Amino acid sequence: MEVLDKLEILREAFPDQTELDLLLAKLFDVALATHRLRLQRYENALRQFEQRYGMESPTFYRRFEAGELGDSMDFFEWAGLYELRQDLVEKVQRLEAAS
Repeated sequence: MEVLDKLEILREAFPDQTELDLLLAKLFDVALATHRLRLQRYENALRQFEQRYGMESPTFYRRFEAGELGDSMDFFEWAGLYELRQDLVEKVQRLEAAS
């Protein structure tokens, strides 16, 4: 069953908009909590790279993308982690705005 079909079933099951809003608010809270925990783990890992290499992640990422830093496996991991963090920050912001 498609997600939109499931949402339609929920809408039908909760014809009172207030009840449906409460249910959705709880789902948003769970999603936000999950994403915030993941974001915290990413940020801790990024700080470890920053301390190891003495460079802030945005600066590192710009220089890495420009080809200034070489092909160390650490750098690929750091860049991937930075991209994941950036994506997650956007998702958290969207969830917060919708809550």
